[in-house]
Amino acid sequence: MYNFAIASQLKAWIDRLLIAGKTFRYTENKVVGLAGGKRVIIASSRGGIYSEGTPAASAEHQETYLRSVFAFIGIPNIEVVRAEGVAIGPEPRAQAIAAAEREIANLKAA
Repeated sequence: MYNFAIASQLKAWIDRLLIAGKTFRYTENKVVGLAGGKRVIIASSRGGIYSEGTPAASAEHQETYLRSVFAFIGIPNIEVVRAEGVAIGPEPRAQAIAAAEREIANLKAA
């Protein structure tokens, strides 16, 4: 997470990924994603704790944005591996990284 959202470099990549006629198309009634059948795993880290149910959850604009982007192009099922609270202190950082590593180990091969 970078300032509650994503880094400008990732935003620039997304701007090149969302291409009308290539990764999505407009119809009279809706947008149709053309990139279905892909697997997306988001590897994320955050200095604080912003996940659902926490006091800072309303400031989380990283995962919600990325989920919207990928759903827009036809990839609605996103897997997230997250290390949260890495800037709180050494112990929370170690716990967050260990938890993320366990999640990575549990990812099923596509």
